[in-house]
Amino acid sequence: MKSLLHPSFLLIMILQCTSAAEFPGLVRIESYEKVHMAGKDSAQPVNRSLGFIVEKDGFLLTNYKNLTNPGNGSLLEDFHVTLTDGTHRTFTATVIGMEPTINLGILKIGAKENFEVAKIGRAKEVATGNRLAAVGGFESGKPQATLGEVAGLNTRECYQESLTSTMFRAKIEIPEESIGSPVVLSDASEVVAIYTGFKPTAEKEHQEVSSETHLLPINLCFNIYDSIKQKGSLKSPWTGFSVRALNESELKFFPTAKKHHGGIAIEHIWPDSPAAKLGLRVNDILVQFSYNRILTVADFQKWLYMHGVGHPVKLMILRDGSEYLVADYVIEERPESARPK
Repeated sequence: MKSLLHPSFLLIMILQCTSAAEFPGLVRIESYEKVHMAGKDSAQPVNRSLGFIVEKDGFLLTNYKNLTNPGNGSLLEDFHVTLTDGTHRTFTATVIGMEPTINLGILKIGAKENFEVAKIGRAKEVATGNRLAAVGGFESGKPQATLGEVAGLNTRECYQESLTSTMFRAKIEIPEESIGSPVVLSDASEVVAIYTGFKPTAEKEHQEVSSETHLLPINLCFNIYDSIKQKGSLKSPWTGFSVRALNESELKFFPTAKKHHGGIAIEHIWPDSPAAKLGLRVNDILVQFSYNRILTVADFQKWLYMHGVGHPVKLMILRDGSEYLVADYVIEERPESARPK
């Protein structure tokens, strides 16, 4: 039977059906700076932003910049978190850790109770064309969805050199007020990314599509979440190199005589960086980070943050598939000059 509905009307109906996407665990965050005036301390609001609860005891994710003073970059001291579940209850919260490079912050709500958490889609295979929903604003205190779709997937897991290549690209408009909020698959309300407001550095060889938005994959966040949380890290650790998964020819080196069953390859080395000074080379294979065997990029990210800035480590390197090298290194903080593009 032929439809009597105009195609544009059908599109409106589809958008109305998907606009009911939910954002469980979504919170509003107010960040304050204490000001000493006339012998008294008063708190002045500096930032208003969003975040989402990822553990029932009140740990939540937001943006690093939401937790700092935009004027001088210093960490703010007082945070109020308001639930968007209809109760509008407000709690104080404290900073647990942060990652300035990818703009990730972790807060902990002070109250001892169980909170509603976001549905994290870590096992979800995200594909081009997947329908997305993000927080487009609020109406009567209730979050409203803005809709779109995945336009392109991330091509790298390691953000050390290129942050752009670790991001999803999406055809979706998200307001600046929603920085720090989750982006979900609209049919399941499962979080697959965070909106950080990231915009790539303009370059001659890279042309941005103005209608596309960059989104930080949730899996990348959780590669380092536990390490940042346990370490209480507030800095970006740096080795001076970026890494990639092994290719088929490199996998043939394993298992080695020292019983290593895999590793990750060095993809890029910054000039005058710690890695360059240690004599490391592109395509060297990192098989061990101190006492921790490395099989994936996620393994490297986990242990880099678990040790953290200032911690001495041993890097065990396999070169040309047969030669072993050991380098002693004290993890440094990423310099401003090495910010990923």
